[in-house]
Amino acid sequence: MLEWLKELTPETIIIFSALFLLLVLLLLIINQLKRIASRVGEQEFYINESLLEIDGIQYINLTIINKAFSTNHINVVGVELGNISHPIEEKVVMIAPRSKYQTRFDLNEIKPFVFNNRKKYRKFKIYVENEIGLRKAIKPRVNNKFMRKEFKKIMHAEKLDRKKKRFESGQYNLIERTGLIIGLLFRPFAKLKRHMALSTNKALRESEIRRQQKKEHDAIRYKLDQDEFKLNEIRIREQAIKENRTRELELEALKKAKELEIERIKLQTIEAEFTNAISEVESINPDKAAKAQLKSEKVVEHSKKSKKTEHEHHPVVETTASNSIEVSQPVDESTEEVALEPEVMDKPKKNRKKKSQVEVNEPVVETTDSIDQPEDAIQ
Repeated sequence: MLEWLKELTPETIIIFSALFLLLVLLLLIINQLKRIASRVGEQEFYINESLLEIDGIQYINLTIINKAFSTNHINVVGVELGNISHPIEEKVVMIAPRSKYQTRFDLNEIKPFVFNNRKKYRKFKIYVENEIGLRKAIKPRVNNKFMRKEFKKIMHAEKLDRKKKRFESGQYNLIERTGLIIGLLFRPFAKLKRHMALSTNKALRESEIRRQQKKEHDAIRYKLDQDEFKLNEIRIREQAIKENRTRELELEALKKAKELEIERIKLQTIEAEFTNAISEVESINPDKAAKAQLKSEKVVEHSKKSKKTEHEHHPVVETTASNSIEVSQPVDESTEEVALEPEVMDKPKKNRKKKSQVEVNEPVVETTDSIDQPEDAIQ
């Protein structure tokens, strides 16, 4: 055979390969056409199940899917157990092409059929039948699991009920009698164990209570320590405020004392000045004061006359009465003070005009000459 294959030409190998590929493609196309024909010509549908709970009540939720391209009519939906069928819903429902239909059933309606006179749980099926008699069934895995748990609960409750009735009537079975005898034999050990457990629990409870009390005591003690610390802090702060206030009051009292001392010294100086002024006024001789006043009036008149004459000869040059008095009075200090006071009191105010001061030497000399004569006369 290998020789036969070796004798084949490349053209023959290519032809056989192409024929093989065509055969595979033909089979695939036939399979696809068959599936399309089954969907178009037949009424094919699928079933999905789920467990639904609303307000504590469990329901079987069924979803019937029509994958065909033609309308499907559902007549019966029910539960099947072995060869026995139990219809739940009998009505015609039209399912459009490529659409679905949902419905739900209460599990309490199915429990009597599934749990009827059974010692062992058997799984049930859910079937759907259309108008042409096509039936499809599924094993609801989720709902069967839930129903098995419910069946075990019911059987356990019935078993406890029967046991309770037997114990009340005294009709024990072999296992129960054996258990009671073993219980009587080991009853002291059970009591000892229970006593040890109770005493241990009591000791642990008392220890827990003591620990809780100590914890509360420590918390209260800590709170009291915190309050005492805060109280001490407040006391220290108040003491510091009091000391600062005392120091401020002492400083203010010292300032007041110094101010009073200053005022007292001022008053003493004013009183001393007043007494000096009174003594000075009392020491004034009226005769000498009158003579000095007359002398000053004469000097003022003489100076006015000299000013007028100078103004006539030299209109630009002027001298004030005050300048002439200051230069020309070589009088004693005691008489000078007395003489000037009445002059200032009685001298009328005159409007002074600003004039340019030029060559003041000549009138000053004349005034001094004129002043010297009355001084000699007074002396």
